[in-house]
Amino acid sequence: MIGALIIREMHTRFGRHKFGYLWLFFEPLLLGAMIAIIHQFRGSQDSIRANFEFFAIGYILFFKFRGMVNRAGSTISANRGLLYHRQVTLPDLFYARHIIESIACTGVMVLFTIAGVAMGGQYPDSVVKMLSAMMLMFLFAQGLALVIGAATSEWDGLERLVHAMSYLILPFSGLFFMVEWLPGWMQEIVLWIPTVHIFELLRDGQFGDLYRPVYDLNYVFGWILVTHLIGLTGLRLARNRLGLE
Repeated sequence: MIGALIIREMHTRFGRHKFGYLWLFFEPLLLGAMIAIIHQFRGSQDSIRANFEFFAIGYILFFKFRGMVNRAGSTISANRGLLYHRQVTLPDLFYARHIIESIACTGVMVLFTIAGVAMGGQYPDSVVKMLSAMMLMFLFAQGLALVIGAATSEWDGLERLVHAMSYLILPFSGLFFMVEWLPGWMQEIVLWIPTVHIFELLRDGQFGDLYRPVYDLNYVFGWILVTHLIGLTGLRLARNRLGLE
């Protein structure tokens, strides 16, 4: 069922546009490259702060988060007609969209990693940690998306607030900094944000012992568990209500 929903979603989003399905990869590729180039030419005495892979791969991780969360509000309304089929469940609609985003962003991350090495950068210290960061961001964003999807089925207009918040959180997400660079009092504040821990894990996989990463994976797992429980419960309640309409 999820496979069929993925094919339908791909055709709906990309099948009728120029470049077709390739646009799934072009969008994060172009945006990630642009962000990285801007920061690279900004200049810095610290090689990491002007590092192409630092910002390119980091932005792809945030692009995955933003894409999954921002599209959560329209998932039910855009696919409500499919709910007439008993085999289709509300979580399936979200899982299909999330898998598409994850495949695209993981593929672009691999391309940026290869490009960084080709331009004279260092090889990743741990590919496993980098992929683990991608998986944790996938699970965390999915949990939030389930919560948002259930909430927007009850409250119209919430989707616009979600879009605004996804941009406001950008400077605090961990994309543009490492915790080690911040003063002590600020470190204590940003470590309350779960995405910061995920970015720290990503940079640990990228640069290894070059910098001291600060992250607590148990804290991230706690967020993932709580958001999934709330989201799935909310979707179950929403499905009962939708079935009565």
